[in-house]
Amino acid sequence: MGKWAWTDKLSGTGKPALPKLLSALLIGLSVLILILEFFYDLKRETLLQKVVMWLDYGLVFLFFVSVIRRVLYSKYKLFQLLAREKADSAYVLLIVACLFIPRLAAGLVIFRLLIALFMKFLDTQVGAKLLSSISWRPSQTLAISFVALIAGGTILLTFPAATTDGKGAPLINALFTMTSASCVAGLTVYDIGAAFTRFGQAVILFGMQVGGLGIMLLSAAFAVLVGGNIPSRRQAGLREVLDISRPEGLRRLIRAVTATTIITEFVGVVLLFFLLQDEIPRISDRLWWSVFHVVSAFCNVGMSLSHDSLIPFVNDTAILLVFMALITLGGIGFFVIADVLNKDVWAIKRPKAVWDRLQIQTKVVLVATILLNSIGMMLFLFFEYDGALEGLAADKKIVASLFHAVSLRSAGFNVVSLGQMAAPTIIFSIAFMFIGGSPGSTGGGIKTTTAFVSVMALRAMLRGRDEVELFGRRMPSSIVSRSLSIVLVAAMVVAVFLTLLLATQVISFEKLLFEVVSAFGTVGLSLDTTTSLNDMGKFLIILVMYVGRIGPLTLALAVGERRLSQGFRLPKGQIAVG
Repeated sequence: MGKWAWTDKLSGTGKPALPKLLSALLIGLSVLILILEFFYDLKRETLLQKVVMWLDYGLVFLFFVSVIRRVLYSKYKLFQLLAREKADSAYVLLIVACLFIPRLAAGLVIFRLLIALFMKFLDTQVGAKLLSSISWRPSQTLAISFVALIAGGTILLTFPAATTDGKGAPLINALFTMTSASCVAGLTVYDIGAAFTRFGQAVILFGMQVGGLGIMLLSAAFAVLVGGNIPSRRQAGLREVLDISRPEGLRRLIRAVTATTIITEFVGVVLLFFLLQDEIPRISDRLWWSVFHVVSAFCNVGMSLSHDSLIPFVNDTAILLVFMALITLGGIGFFVIADVLNKDVWAIKRPKAVWDRLQIQTKVVLVATILLNSIGMMLFLFFEYDGALEGLAADKKIVASLFHAVSLRSAGFNVVSLGQMAAPTIIFSIAFMFIGGSPGSTGGGIKTTTAFVSVMALRAMLRGRDEVELFGRRMPSSIVSRSLSIVLVAAMVVAVFLTLLLATQVISFEKLLFEVVSAFGTVGLSLDTTTSLNDMGKFLIILVMYVGRIGPLTLALAVGERRLSQGFRLPKGQIAVG
């Protein structure tokens, strides 16, 4: 087999870290486990289930044999080796932490082996040639990455092991579910908790996590975590995806992404785990429920293992506050988090001094978030006090209204029945979903900054001013033009897909409009429409979710990205408008 996997680069001995026999055994066991897991219904085949369990044990055992042998062959001491190879060390620790679930530990080992095989392929002449032939621009890389993630997850969800009925999900439903998870849209045609096994739910969870943070962002954060350098092309891609105009802030931002994700999700899991002791007594079920919903909330997905979302917890303020905190942190954008956590901002601990040191984007996001949450809470409370909120105590109505306002712009969880909402609530909900989250966040929509700049541009026009001003700063015309273009393109996307859905579905206009905007804003709320869509309707919503995730302008750039500069300027022309 050769040195296809971990080779002891540090020892200087030139000996392979894995002998050929051990390599062959690991590959053979992995292939056999995958065949049995994916192509047989192990719930009904008791003997095969036991065989797979022992194969999992064997695979994990052989993996740790290879790890121990690698440590013994290294010329470095154990702690030196751990410090030099942080990524591999962290992955081994993760596998150790998952030993209480043999199938999960074996799955992690198989995933690591597949990565090693892929990296070895890239080292070959064919792989190197293939890699050098790829010259996508950053926006194209982003678009293709999401397609690959969706395709891989869709295939896995069609396997018998992914569904509780042992038949696998139909292709269109698997594609819809994985697109919704990867694009953090949250719309579902299934009851996730009832239709999918733990394996299927794990595939969906992986799609939510990777899709929420973004494939390019994750890889860059990983490079920083292990002390590596980020290629200049990757930096350009991240600046485009995250709307970062200053390259020097990129490394700080990525560190904030890594730290914030790990800390926030860990704290969220711990809090929910202890808050749910009465509702979910079984420890393993409670832990899995907590992990799934924390990732779903932080990545602003809104998928739930409960068929009625968070409605059972409408009177549990503590749990709702945890969800609101997770949704907000995931939706305000990592640039804002990095800026707020910057120690220079807090050098002088006076409110005005702290505010003055914040970047203008941070100020816009914070102000827009507070305004939208406050206005949304008041509107929902006003229109639904005796409607969807009927039967709740006054204080619970306020909390539920705030939760709806927070969740509305991208998260997709609900604590009251959406089918009971009044028409005015539906209208302002559509507007909020269209706006979505903030740049560099896990949310979708046109983004809060885009909406804020567009409103201020309208204000400047009404006041007869040529320049748009924000917090004592003049906005470049390019930013204003881009904001207005995003709003226009987004409105066109919604209009086109709404028209197509109206032509192919027998569903009312307001429900389809709500569904399209929810899909475009990657929100995940629905007026009981998703399950009523036919195959054509599902396919159209899949396209809307994909476009909404990568962004209308990014999609346009991915199709035909060219930067042409004219060597001349045309004379001005005048035209009457309005």
